[in-house]
Amino acid sequence: MKKQLPIVLFLLLSAISSAEENKAINPNKTISNTAAADTKRDTIIAAIKTAPLLATHDSKKTIEIILLKEPTNGTDWAKYILPIVTLFLGIAINRLIDWINKRSATVRSGERWVVELRITEVLIKQQMTDLIEFKDRLSLTELSMPEIKAMTNVKGDVFKSLDKNELTKFIEIKNSKPQYKRIFFTKAEKEKAYGDVINISNYTHGHIAIMEHQFNLIGEKFNSYTKSTSEYVHSFNQHLQEFLTEYGMYNLNYEKEGVNIFTDERTGPLSVLYASQIAPYMKTGRYNPFKLRDDFFVPAITHLAHFRFEESTLPLAKCITTCLNDIAGIEIAVVHMTKNINIILERYTELLDSLPKLITEIVGNKK
Repeated sequence: MKKQLPIVLFLLLSAISSAEENKAINPNKTISNTAAADTKRDTIIAAIKTAPLLATHDSKKTIEIILLKEPTNGTDWAKYILPIVTLFLGIAINRLIDWINKRSATVRSGERWVVELRITEVLIKQQMTDLIEFKDRLSLTELSMPEIKAMTNVKGDVFKSLDKNELTKFIEIKNSKPQYKRIFFTKAEKEKAYGDVINISNYTHGHIAIMEHQFNLIGEKFNSYTKSTSEYVHSFNQHLQEFLTEYGMYNLNYEKEGVNIFTDERTGPLSVLYASQIAPYMKTGRYNPFKLRDDFFVPAITHLAHFRFEESTLPLAKCITTCLNDIAGIEIAVVHMTKNINIILERYTELLDSLPKLITEIVGNKK
């Protein structure tokens, strides 16, 4: 027991010492908190006019600054008007941008019309060259069926893909007077100005329609020419075979009588003509109707006219007449085709002559 007493005293003293230390710390914290809680906030009210106000204060105290706004007379309309002005300004800018974009699109479309019209000048000239070559190959001395070259671009299909309304707007842009002058236009003046625009537009479409019609006319006339020529050539070949048959019977009748067909005055001239103009081509069958007309049928019918009272010459003369009629039909087809080509060439020449004036009217200068 005596040995344990010092230990108990040591523990008791340690506990008392620890309690004193805690007591020394906690009161300070309490005082600090109390002091902070009891501290009153100082309030400084300052009316700032022209110069800043400097105020000294204790850094340990909280300072609250209240700025008083000096009252104004009347209503501040700017804060109400400014949003409205901004709204209308935004709408106006959007409208202006849309107008510029649409106008630019119209100008581009109109310029495309002008470019395509300028291109037709080259195409028409090339088409005219081809037509002249075709006409030169048409001959009244040789039967030929030349092919015709048709420039499909001259038909004007490209203009069908372009907007006609945009062309009218483009013409109006290029030909109308400035806006500040149009404001004072009367109704009659406005109608006249718009009428001029429509006239130019119609003139343009008429120009294109004529060009398209001429292209279609080339095809129509060429088809008509080939059809009629083929019919007459087919008829001529049939009648030529009939003539050869009748001519053989004609000579046979005289040979039965013991007549020498090469020396007899009735058959001799025909035999000479036959040997030189028909016999060389019998194997190939490539007869030239115009050459036969001039070198065989006309001399033959002239010779038979001297023996017209002999009945044996009548079938032969009849066959020659039908062959001559067929050849005349072929000749008429060639003449008509040549005439049609000349008319088309004249129309194309007129289109070329009017094209510069048309383009000038489309892109005319404002006055």
